[in-house]
Amino acid sequence: MLKSKALLVVDVRQLALIYEEMSELAENEEVHRSRRASAAKLRDECATLLGRDE
Repeated sequence: MLKSKALLVVDVRQLALIYEEMSELAENEEVHRSRRASAAKLRDECATLLGRDE
């Protein structure tokens, strides 16, 4: 019983680490997506200003 309880504690800690890593990845992906959208908008605005509507 003690061994299975110890394994459960380890598994819960591992799950917590996985959750934390997944949260960080999701946050990083959102930042990346936002930066790409900003870059695309700037590219379009520059093209318009230069008269190169693409």
